[in-house]
Amino acid sequence: IYGLMGLTGPKTAVRGNQIAAVGMAIAVVATLISVRDADMSNWILIIAGLVVGVVLGVPPALRTKMTEMPQLVALFNGVGGGTVALIAYAEFLDSDGFTAFKHGEEPTVHIVIASLFAAIIGSISFWGSVIALKIIQPR
Repeated sequence: IYGLMGLTGPKTAVRGNQIAAVGMAIAVVATLISVRDADMSNWILIIAGLVVGVVLGVPPALRTKMTEMPQLVALFNGVGGGTVALIAYAEFLDSDGFTAFKHGEEPTVHIVIASLFAAIIGSISFWGSVIALKIIQPR
């Protein structure tokens, strides 16, 4: 939140990005610590996801001019929203549409609502960014 607050002006944008980067690094480390006992196939997926994210995200971020930042932000926002929607869909499929939730247990209402909310908001974010990119692209 403090990182985003720093992005409100050009004078504080660098510091805001640095704060956000530190926050994300802490989140990644905390996630890795929480899954440290997971089997090796999960670690391979986590490392593969990190590598793909770095390979696809860093080059455009380094080459983008300041005047093209809205397009880059729309692209990254759309990819993040699409990812959230796909994760929600994958969890829905993994739980057989919530019918076989945790080996026969019924899903609680808050789990179902959170999953649907993630899928809807992620989809809106993805398609909104696609539309925004289409609108702001030079013709």
